[in-house]
Amino acid sequence: MIASLLASLLLALAPASARTDDVQLAAQHLRDDHPNLFHDLSPAQFDVAVADLSTHADSLDDDQLLVGLMRLGAMPGVRDGHTGIFPLNPANRRLLHAYPIRMYTFADGTYVVGQAGGSDLLRARVVAVGGRPIDDVIAAVSPLVPHDNDSTLMLRATTYLNTPEVLHGLGLVPDLGPVTFTFERGGNRFAASLTPLTVPEYGHGIGDLEHPLLPRGITAAVPAYVARRNQQIWTTTLAGKRVFYIGYNETLVSTAAVARRMTKAVKSKRLRAVIVDLRLNGGGDNHTYAYLLDALRRASKTERIVVLISRMTFSAAENFAADLERVAHPIFVGEPSGGSPNLYGDTANTLLPASGVELRVAEIYWQKSTADDPRIAIDPQVPVPLSSDEFFAGRDPVLAAAVGTALAAPKVLAAAPPRFSYDRARPLDLRLGSAATSGGVVRQSLTFDAGRGQRKAYWTHPEGPGPWPVVLFSPGSDGDATSQLPDADRLARRGIGSLTVDPPPVLVSCRAGADVRAYTNYVIGRRRALDLLAHLPGANVSRVAAVGFSFGSAVTAALAGVDHRLLGAAIQSGRAHLSTPIAAFCRGRLGAKQLKAYLLAYSAIDPVHYISRAAPASLLFQNGTRDPVSPRKDVDAYFRAASRPKERHFYVTPHELDAQALADRDAWLVKLLLG
Repeated sequence: MIASLLASLLLALAPASARTDDVQLAAQHLRDDHPNLFHDLSPAQFDVAVADLSTHADSLDDDQLLVGLMRLGAMPGVRDGHTGIFPLNPANRRLLHAYPIRMYTFADGTYVVGQAGGSDLLRARVVAVGGRPIDDVIAAVSPLVPHDNDSTLMLRATTYLNTPEVLHGLGLVPDLGPVTFTFERGGNRFAASLTPLTVPEYGHGIGDLEHPLLPRGITAAVPAYVARRNQQIWTTTLAGKRVFYIGYNETLVSTAAVARRMTKAVKSKRLRAVIVDLRLNGGGDNHTYAYLLDALRRASKTERIVVLISRMTFSAAENFAADLERVAHPIFVGEPSGGSPNLYGDTANTLLPASGVELRVAEIYWQKSTADDPRIAIDPQVPVPLSSDEFFAGRDPVLAAAVGTALAAPKVLAAAPPRFSYDRARPLDLRLGSAATSGGVVRQSLTFDAGRGQRKAYWTHPEGPGPWPVVLFSPGSDGDATSQLPDADRLARRGIGSLTVDPPPVLVSCRAGADVRAYTNYVIGRRRALDLLAHLPGANVSRVAAVGFSFGSAVTAALAGVDHRLLGAAIQSGRAHLSTPIAAFCRGRLGAKQLKAYLLAYSAIDPVHYISRAAPASLLFQNGTRDPVSPRKDVDAYFRAASRPKERHFYVTPHELDAQALADRDAWLVKLLLG
């Protein structure tokens, strides 16, 4: 406590201008050390934040300044979990504190998994902090948390809410003294006053600050992955020696010996699969795993490779997972990874003298996936949530699912449907061209950042100031931003604006990974187009519908299922399973085994997976009775799967619909958007 008081006294005696200097120093290192600070952050937004914090730095107390600096450090956004200020960083000169518990957010809530100086709170669910609901406190600290994605955010948020200086700086607690936490166990709620410890005292009392899951709360036999969490890499066999298991907990040691051991095991006729467990691997040095990566690549030709991932799979461990995904095509089991396939890492560290905390700034961009990969996490093909009951009972459902997957009948598993997540803070970089008017219709060309580069588009609307409801169009596989301009003209004459946007340049290459990414980029680009509407003159962002034809109808179905800003969607010449005609197109380019793998991988994005989640949006299905691309059986399955309200109409046409279908669609849109 004496050391803490001395540190606080030194900080209080620092010249007032030193606080502003800290802000400017942090901003300078973020700009200079980071290879691309503005990958998902606008320079203007950053400059405003720096100026505001600099202006008020001298009037803030120590904890308010700390929170301001943490917020500044976390501004780079997704893929940047290395950049920021971390409360438990031993390099911090300021002596920070922590409440004497370790928390983890399971599938059913946030629970105490470790406790310093006692055990009475173990296995209790955290309900509130200082009288505030735990979800509200997590929401308040989240902007301060460096993260690659939501998984990293979930992992780290509990550390920030467990830091008194953070809660005080946010105005959630009155001071750095004891705070009342509300808990629940066995249906009974109770309160406990928790007195903060210094970070060194906290680390000594908890015993392990590296791993989020601790064995102290487990009431039965401790699962091996928890018991052996401090071993950098270890192996065993499972399921009667049919599975070779590698517990890979830290990417810091050479993997040569384990690679040789695994290669020898693979020669056994009894062996069926290799499981690599990365659930507790937070990274290290990505130059150390080459031997194991190559051995798994060779083993994947004859054995099934299963990889266990979690929110802690981060940094060099995520690099390894992404490399493994590329060369060995493993089945991922568990929860979405904490790192991104492409991420920023390898930090430059700077002590902020007046604040006494260390700012870490990523200085290398690690591209382990393709350059256009929109993912910010690896999603498991076999998702397995971990509940508090399972963990405290000593069960390991993730490993059980992995062994079951490893020993299942040989088949190619479809990838998990992508989540089409994206960072809404990424600048849209809108560039408006000149507007031209003809026959009462105004058209303005534009480009914007659709998530993976600039896309050309047209904003078409009636003459006048607006506001007008908007229809977002998506064309067929051979279409572009001009394909549906005649539709946009007709709607403009009826009082509705339209946004037509180029799709990604290559939609079908017959390479499953590339084609799934292209489709994902297409949907994300449409979500970005919805964001764009707020910046288009005269657009009414509260009254928006979407129209998609053929390939574009599948994209529109996915958009309706994942983004509920649409009042309705018209699905033209669509079918439940887009993968079937796409695989048929690739049949001449792929062998039978490759085609089967392609079909199953691409089936993850079939629109039937999303159309059931479109509600409350209204749905209109239009199909031709002579359409060879969309057979009636699959069209019927599509309509059955769709959420309500919905309606459908058939026309005596092939794949291309006739004038009557277009007139019916326009009338439906007018009624939906104009009433």
